[in-house]
Amino acid sequence: MIGKTGIKFSGALALLAMISLSTADAGLKQLEIKGGTSLGGYVLDQGKTGGTDSQFRLDVDLDFKMKFSQDVSARLDLELDNAVAGTNFSAAFGAADRYGLGVDQAYFKMNDFLFRNFSLTLGKQNLNFSLRDNKGFSWGWSDPIAMVGNYSTRDLDVKGYFAKFSDQALGTGSNDTDQELLGVYGEYWLNDDSLVIAYLNHRSNSGTTNENIVHYGVGLDYFIGESLELYGEIAGQSVDRESAGVSTDGNPLQITLGAEYAFADFDMKPTINVEYYSQEGTGTGTNALAWQSIANGSAGAENQSLYVEGTGADSAVRDLNFGAGMVNYGGGAATVSGYNVFRLNGWISPRKSTKIGLGLHMFTDDTAGVAKDDLGLEIDLTASWKYSQDVTFRAGAFSWDHGDTAKDDATGFTVSSSLKF
Repeated sequence: MIGKTGIKFSGALALLAMISLSTADAGLKQLEIKGGTSLGGYVLDQGKTGGTDSQFRLDVDLDFKMKFSQDVSARLDLELDNAVAGTNFSAAFGAADRYGLGVDQAYFKMNDFLFRNFSLTLGKQNLNFSLRDNKGFSWGWSDPIAMVGNYSTRDLDVKGYFAKFSDQALGTGSNDTDQELLGVYGEYWLNDDSLVIAYLNHRSNSGTTNENIVHYGVGLDYFIGESLELYGEIAGQSVDRESAGVSTDGNPLQITLGAEYAFADFDMKPTINVEYYSQEGTGTGTNALAWQSIANGSAGAENQSLYVEGTGADSAVRDLNFGAGMVNYGGGAATVSGYNVFRLNGWISPRKSTKIGLGLHMFTDDTAGVAKDDLGLEIDLTASWKYSQDVTFRAGAFSWDHGDTAKDDATGFTVSSSLKF
């Protein structure tokens, strides 16, 4: 394991050295270096069925942004990931220890390419999209090799993209999976209070499993004054899959409806959020088809549950949700082909640097033909403290009642700290 990390580390430094040498000749006008480190983890008690366990994780990020002219820039983002997990966690959710240092993003960008307000970005890059501009759940693709064209004005932003990526990392054996993505995503401000989004994606996989997914959706984020926000999004999929001679077709559906109100006149700035989310699968038994992970990366929202809704391994530090959930918010790796959740969250800020939150999340199974559909009730308590402009501490505790599931009740807490520079 140390040897592989050393190879990745040497490769990353070599790439940085090559870029540094090439930029010296190319006329580098500006170099900006940012970064950060995050340390966090959790302790989890899942009763007799899951046991007690913990995981701790360290992330280190170095981000180099280079500008060669008014219209040409480049970016190199290096990331170290180090996670250590207990035995029960590793048996249930994957490898116990993970070490990796590699290139997260490496691309160059040309503004006003061919015509005004149009940019072209080429290279390894993240593609992230969210209706609520970083407040809500975001989805996208983590560092594929992509070509992205972006037309942007004051009110309109449209991205067209083609990406190539695979499921397996180098060194894990033969890779027989070929994945391609073609899509378009647009945002338009109807006025100062109304944002509309729309998107259309096609993802194809070929190899052991042949799959074609068409993913489409629309959303609206509407503001009434400075206090009230109303939002909604509906998305659908058309799935055609063949694996081991078995064909599965379906049309899963995803719906989000919510409202948030901020009491701006109070010193502690109390805020209430209510949301209904439905991730509906299709079919039963061997024909059951969950909502598919059109995206390979996601980030949880502040109003999302800490335990039941997993959002992937990156959640352990970046948001308090650590990704060990029974269902997968926005993804297909769920133990049920669909689920619904009604959630109520509230936050207050006793001081400018602190924030305390309380959340209630009621889950039901949306799998067709399931007689007992109660997936339990989760109660979360969260807190954050901004120690300085650069350092933030976060903590959360949760309790989950198992409902009609075959699992025991679960309790636990999670903590994280981050430094940005």
